Amino acid sequence: MRHVLRPVLILFLLALPLACVPKGPSTTKTKAGDPPPSTTSINSGKPAAPAKPAAKGKPAAPGAKAPEKAAASIPAPPKGFGGITFGSPASAMTDSTLEAEIPELRTTTYSRQSVPNTFAGHGVSRILYEFYDNAFYHVWIDFEGAETFMAVLGDLRATYGPPTETIPDKHYNSWSIGDVNIYCVYHPEDGTGDASFWFQPVYLEKETLVKQYKKSMLDAAAKKP
Repeated sequence: MRHVLRPVLILFLLALPLACVPKGPSTTKTKAGDPPPSTTSINSGKPAAPAKPAAKGKPAAPGAKAPEKAAASIPAPPKGFGGITFGSPASAMTDSTLEAEIPELRTTTYSRQSVPNTFAGHGVSRILYEFYDNAFYHVWIDFEGAETFMAVLGDLRATYGPPTETIPDKHYNSWSIGDVNIYCVYHPEDGTGDASFWFQPVYLEKETLVKQYKKSMLDAAAKKP
């Protein structure tokens, strides 16, 4: 049965954009099996091998066009997740279960029954699909353990290339691929992590409403005696 979250959870959703930001670094020592901070910089800090000198040959004829270098391949942004295209209505998921609903922010969140909670070949704690104004824009993947984090990170790197941004001491990685932003972070202090995909065209529409809603709440609070 559909239900409305309590006001305190509305405040949580208002802070949801901050969920992309990783937790601060743990003050406790890293446990055995936790990935060291450098794991977020795999293959990213090594200088390239020096180029070999070009083979000698006949000089190019005057006016000859130099051969063009092959363009670097740019990964294509994901079109959706779990077979659901970004921007699709909730009716595109016939196996969905409503997990949360916030009418004030036109936001609904669903889980799926017929799709296993797996990603990058590993089981994960949960996968949630979020819709704004009945348009799919956000998927959230919760997982546990350093091994799963490394598998998820490796899968994202293999698919989308090196991260656009990394914060090694916080095990934080992000990609900006076309209209989609992707985040992956691990929290050694409690052994949990999460990955998320955000479809920016819809996300930015929602952020406009969130700002308006926050302002109305602040204005209402200021008018109270």
